[in-house]
Amino acid sequence: MEYLIVAFRSREHTVKFYNFLKSVGVSSEIINTPKEAGVGCGLSVKTKKTDFYLVKRAVFHLNLSSFAGFFLSSFVGGKRTIKTI
Repeated sequence: MEYLIVAFRSREHTVKFYNFLKSVGVSSEIINTPKEAGVGCGLSVKTKKTDFYLVKRAVFHLNLSSFAGFFLSSFVGGKRTIKTI
């Protein structure tokens, strides 16, 4: 199972971004930022990998200065891996 993580350095921006995605109908949730990502404020937005281009456009449209990066999270053999996109 793979999913996209959008990390910010601000909790306020994380919540603002989540609410924006929700308002435009993109399935997402707020999660604790995985420690393997090594960035952020402790909260990130999780969404489907297939929504990457829409989510990327939203990040730049909102111009959130605390944006920390996109990460792909996957589970293989019960182990989580995090890759920067």
